[in-house]
Amino acid sequence: MNKNKSNLQLCTALGLLMFSGFSFAESAITGLHFLHKDWELACDNTGTCRAAGYQAEDHLARPVSVLLQRAAGAHARVSARVKIDAAHIPAQRKPLQLSMLGRSYGTVALDLRSGEGQLSAAQTKALLKAVQSAQPVVWTADDAGWALSSAGASAVLLKMDDFQKRVGTPSALARKGMQSNAGVLKMQPLPLVQIKNYQRGIAKRLNVNAAPAQQLAARLKKSAPKEGCWALYEGSYLPEDQIAIYPLNRQNVLVEAPCWRAAYNYGYGYWVMDKALMQTRQFVTASASSFSEGQIFAAQKGRGIADCGSQDEWAWNGSRFVKTYQAIQAQCKGFTGGAWDMPLLISKVQAAQ
Repeated sequence: MNKNKSNLQLCTALGLLMFSGFSFAESAITGLHFLHKDWELACDNTGTCRAAGYQAEDHLARPVSVLLQRAAGAHARVSARVKIDAAHIPAQRKPLQLSMLGRSYGTVALDLRSGEGQLSAAQTKALLKAVQSAQPVVWTADDAGWALSSAGASAVLLKMDDFQKRVGTPSALARKGMQSNAGVLKMQPLPLVQIKNYQRGIAKRLNVNAAPAQQLAARLKKSAPKEGCWALYEGSYLPEDQIAIYPLNRQNVLVEAPCWRAAYNYGYGYWVMDKALMQTRQFVTASASSFSEGQIFAAQKGRGIADCGSQDEWAWNGSRFVKTYQAIQAQCKGFTGGAWDMPLLISKVQAAQ
């Protein structure tokens, strides 16, 4: 495979996953992702925002991250958690000493399995002040220390305020004012997606080079863009590649076909078709990873092994697949797979009774 083509395919796929497709019919709120220096922000379709800060690039040997989370609503409070990479938790298992704004702010106890600890209300308030005034925020335990970077924090917190319509109000974090809180974004209910009219069954698998598979591929290409599914167009397959046909119900099947491969990623395309495999009723995605129990899952790495990336999920609602989850981890800074979940779209998915 051409290396430049592989890299282009990866970038295209991740771009589509990360920054497009935000059509949330179930909610009036559209998710937001924002990245600036050592901080990033993800706000979801309920109005909840999560801001994550990390250590600076010259402190990568001491991974630390803070997650600031706030729901929509004028009276919603900010919660803060700190996380130390499990491999770097002090052997003595002592609480972390927190220092900022020129003084000590007590300790934070870490969960030994997750490496996470909850900050108190007073610690959270002081941390918000410190990162916006570029003051050091340092956790220590014995002879070890972890320094949180403030670079990008002010921009991220201002973006959070803007998303939640707090700018200029008393509830703002970055730019307080005396405007009424009446216009602050209100919390939206969690959308419910029920998996309906789904009948599990044994998948039928076709070798990609067999005549039936090639005939089916010709039909699939009519709804899949070439730049997103070049393997299907060029017949560029591995010897073990297959096209899978999963039963959905009496009228529909789900077809899975290889679409692309890159250095650390691959993408399968998914199509809803009639049982005769003559009519395409929905093209879902060209960058998913698997199908199970009425749901399609996608997980793509941003750069390399154990690095950041994106996750997407779709569920069968009885007539089509609808997106139910989307998350991005744009920077991991030493945390395998990311320190936190940073969703842009969340839903409650359940099987219909």
